Amino acid sequence: MWLVEKIEITGGFLPGLSVNIPRGLTCIIGPRGSGKSTLAEALRFAVRGISAAPRQCADLIQANLAGGALVTVSAVAEGSNRYTIKRSLKQQPVLLTSDGRTINTVDLDRGTFLPLDAYSSPEIEAIADEVLGEKRRNLLDELRSEQMRTIHLSLAESARALDTNADRIRTAQRTIQDLTEQIEELGDARARLNALAPSEQEPSADFVRLSRQQQVNQRENAKLDSTDRDLRALERTVDQLRREAQVAFKERLAEEHSANVGILRRYDDLLAASLGTVEEHASAITGQIHKALKTVAEARQSIAEAHTSHAGELARLTALNQAASEHARERATLEQQVARVQALEEQRLQLNAELKALLEKRKSLKTDYILMRDQISAMREEVASELQREAGDRVRIRIMRNADHLAYQQMLVDGLRGARVRNHEEIIATIMQLRPEQLAQLIQTNDCDSFEELTSFGAERSRKILDSFRDSVDPLALEVIAIEDRIGIELNVSSTGKPNFKDASDLSRGQKCTALLPILLARRDSPLIIDQPEDNLDNHFIFETVVNAVQRLKRRRQMIFITHNANIPVLAEADLVLVMNSDGRIGAVEKSGTVDQCREQIIDLLEGGREAFELRSKRYGSA
Repeated sequence: MWLVEKIEITGGFLPGLSVNIPRGLTCIIGPRGSGKSTLAEALRFAVRGISAAPRQCADLIQANLAGGALVTVSAVAEGSNRYTIKRSLKQQPVLLTSDGRTINTVDLDRGTFLPLDAYSSPEIEAIADEVLGEKRRNLLDELRSEQMRTIHLSLAESARALDTNADRIRTAQRTIQDLTEQIEELGDARARLNALAPSEQEPSADFVRLSRQQQVNQRENAKLDSTDRDLRALERTVDQLRREAQVAFKERLAEEHSANVGILRRYDDLLAASLGTVEEHASAITGQIHKALKTVAEARQSIAEAHTSHAGELARLTALNQAASEHARERATLEQQVARVQALEEQRLQLNAELKALLEKRKSLKTDYILMRDQISAMREEVASELQREAGDRVRIRIMRNADHLAYQQMLVDGLRGARVRNHEEIIATIMQLRPEQLAQLIQTNDCDSFEELTSFGAERSRKILDSFRDSVDPLALEVIAIEDRIGIELNVSSTGKPNFKDASDLSRGQKCTALLPILLARRDSPLIIDQPEDNLDNHFIFETVVNAVQRLKRRRQMIFITHNANIPVLAEADLVLVMNSDGRIGAVEKSGTVDQCREQIIDLLEGGREAFELRSKRYGSA
C-alpha cells in the first residue's frame, strides 16, 4: 500500500499548483474547463507515464503540460519509505528517495512499483463494452502482477521452445519432401539396372564401391557440418543462460531504507553466491563445447585426406570407364543412380525417425504450455472470487476458461482470404466449432473428406477452403494458438426477487458503470482516481452503491474523485474538497478544505446555487 502525499505542478495550465492529498477521500469540483481533469491526469502521468493513459487523456496531458511543465509527486510507501517523482513531457522521470538519492533501477511506467488505478467514464465504458479482449483480464491480472509476470516469463519460454520445435519439424518435413522428390526424379533405377543385359565390359567392383563411398562421404561431411552448427548453437544458448542467470540471481530483495534490510541482505548474498556456481558450471560447459568443436575440426581434417583420395581414385576409374562401351557406361550410370537412391532413402529414413521424436517432444511441450495457461486461469478465478466478495450480490464476476477466440478467429479470417468462396462469416462461425488442434490436423493431413463431414460445406467448397488454409495457415502455429479466458462482468437488472444477470456489454451506459464501479472501488488498496463516476448514473445508485462503498473503503485506500454530484463529497464525507477555477488561460485551486469549509462552493457548483438548493428544500418539505 502507498499514498500520495503531495502533488506540485510547475508551468502548463496549472502553474504553481501545490496540493497536499490526505488519506481517505478527496473530491475535486469546479466548472468545466477549470483544470479538474488536468490535475487528475497529471497525477496519473507522474506515476505511470503517458503510455498508461488512453488517447484522449494523453492528448489532455500533451495540451496542458506542454512547454516544459514539471509534475512532482511525493509519496509514502509501506514501511514509511518516502519517494519523490519528477516528470515532464520531454524528459525521463526521476525517482528520488527521502534523502535525495536517485533510483535508476525502477521502471515506473510498468506500474508495479507504485501501482495506481485511474479511470475516466469513457475508460469504464470501454471495459464494459469489451466482451473479448484484454481490458477485463487486466483488471484481474494486475492484482497478481508479480505472480503473473513469473508465469508469463515461463509461458514465453515454453512458447519459444514450441516455436523452436515447430521450426525443426518444418525443416525436417521440407527436407523429407525434397528427398522424396529427388528419389522420384531418379525413377526406378534398381529395376532398370536389374533389367540391363550383362556385358563383357562391366565397371570394376572398385568403381561401384567408390561410387557408393562417394555418397557416404557426402553424408559424413553433412554430419560434420550439422554437429558443428549444433555445438555453436548450444554455445549461444549457454551464453544466453549465463546472461539470464546474472539477472535472476542479482541482488534485488533488500530495500536500502527498509527496516528489513538486514534480514533480506543475507538472502541477497545467498543469491549472489548461487550465481557463482551457475557461472562455474556454465564456464565448464562452454569449455567442453570448445573441446567438442576442436574434435569436430580434427575429425574434418582427418577425414578430408581420405575423401580426397576416394574422389581422385573415382575420377581415375571414371576416366577409364569413358573408354568402355555405351553398355558399360549405362550400367555405370545406373550403378551411381542406385547408390544415390540408397543414400537418399537412408537419409530420409533417419529424418523420419528424427521427425517422429520431434512430434513426441511436441506433445510434452504442449502439455507444459497448457498447464501454465491453466495456472493463469486458476489465478484469475481466485482473484475473481475475492472481488466478488467485495463487490456484493448485485454484480457477478465469472471466468470462462478458453472462451476468448479472437486470435483463432483472426487466423481463420486471414486463411480464408484466397478461398474464392462466399459467406465468409458463416464459414468462420462453422469452423470455429472445431478445436484449433483438430483443424490443424485436418490441414496437415489434407483430409478433405473429414473436413466436409464435420462442416457440411459440400465437396467442392470444402476443397477450396482447405486448400486456402493449407496455403496460408501454419498448422503448427494453429494448434497452439492462444485461446484466452473471457471475463464475464454481469449486473442483476431484475427489480423482482428472481435474479436476471446481463453482461455489462449489453447494458445501458448508466448500467455499465453500475456494473463496473463496485469492482473498481474494491479491487485493491492502492490510490484510486475516478473522473466523474456519476456520469450516466442515477442519484439513487450513487447513494446506495457508490457513497456506501466509498465510506466503507476509504479507510483502506486513498480515493480522488472528480465529481459534479454533491452526494459524493457530502454524503461520503470527503476528507478534502478542492475547488478549481479558471480564467480561460490557466487554472488554479480557488479554495480547499473540508465539506463544511467548502459548503458555499458545493451548493453553488453542485446544487445549482443557493436559491435552487433552498427551493428544492422547500418543495421537499411541503411534499
